[in-house]
Amino acid sequence: MMYIFSGKWLLVFFILIPSLALATGLPPEHEAKRLLLAVQHSIDSQQWGKAEQQLKAIAELEVPLAEKFHYMHGQVLFHQSEYNLAQKSLEIYVLQAGEEGEFYIQSLEMITEADEKKRIVTPAPPTNTADLKLEKGKDDYLESLKALYLTDSSIAALVLRINSILSTHPYQGARVTKKDANKGAKYSINVIGNELQIQEKKYDKDGAPTLLVNKMDMYGVDPFVKFGCDYDRYICWLYHPVNQYDRWILIDRDKNAAKELSEAMARLIKLLQGTSNN
Repeated sequence: MMYIFSGKWLLVFFILIPSLALATGLPPEHEAKRLLLAVQHSIDSQQWGKAEQQLKAIAELEVPLAEKFHYMHGQVLFHQSEYNLAQKSLEIYVLQAGEEGEFYIQSLEMITEADEKKRIVTPAPPTNTADLKLEKGKDDYLESLKALYLTDSSIAALVLRINSILSTHPYQGARVTKKDANKGAKYSINVIGNELQIQEKKYDKDGAPTLLVNKMDMYGVDPFVKFGCDYDRYICWLYHPVNQYDRWILIDRDKNAAKELSEAMARLIKLLQGTSNN
């Protein structure tokens, strides 16, 4: 059988092929799983740049990131000599997956190797005065988060980071916390417009949950979010930015996590108020 194409139709045919290859038509949650498989194939063939683009495509789907996503991203960053970011991504995996995680041991080993390689990396040359002027006002923390979570949006990066801290440090009121235990309180946040939404899930003594969603318009809210800790009760918290004597969000007793959470939330509030340049 013979097929005859005119020049016009042949051109259309070849133009359509790439677009068809990029659009699967799958719902976002299934597309994310498909892309994770593709990332694994790229990693196996040591195509680090391609793997990074596939990971970024997953991040842009705006679905909850699988634990394995952070392990794979850590691998990619490690082989791109981004040892600081690799270490952070692998730490997220370890905290989320716990000791039962499929790549728990590999992640710990890679974190150690990344830490060792950071010490022997040749220092960057001094930045000249012109570069300093260009970098004025740049928030290195936000830039690192955008690289870590593969997004160009500062707000999206902060939301992902805050939810990561909240998910890995749930308040259980005990010295030893258990993954996925139905006790204490769990939180997550979302942003719609300039409104901050805080979802609070509290558990009673029988493990039954109560869900509460609070919505806050950021207009006039104090962007300086304070935190506190009670080491005897295994708890840290953020103070409410409006009612500054009220405990707002509770987490497990971890001063470093509480400090970063308060700083990330303060940055987010400033961005939602439009008072930040990022």
